[in-house]
Amino acid sequence: MRPACPRCRLRLDRGEPDYFLGAIVFNMAFAEGLFALGLTLVLIWTWPHPPWDALYYVGIAGMIVAPIFFYPFSKLCWLAFDLTFRPLRPEDLEPPAVGA
Repeated sequence: MRPACPRCRLRLDRGEPDYFLGAIVFNMAFAEGLFALGLTLVLIWTWPHPPWDALYYVGIAGMIVAPIFFYPFSKLCWLAFDLTFRPLRPEDLEPPAVGA
């Protein structure tokens, strides 16, 4: 990911140590929610004989791939959540590039 938005120059980390922890929480919530939704849909669709082995192996693969795929989106969702409670400050904006 870029360190700041190319259009508005908003920094994506807000300059605090351990700022990424909130994004990790959002990321795990997205991945676990996706797993729970998929598990529920497959169980409803295949009941009374669900494919337990396929659910097991696909679930493992999904819980490895989903957090990697969703991390940039969860980082942006965490930033939006944080901006809801802590409004934008001047130091949250990256200075304009020289010659721009």
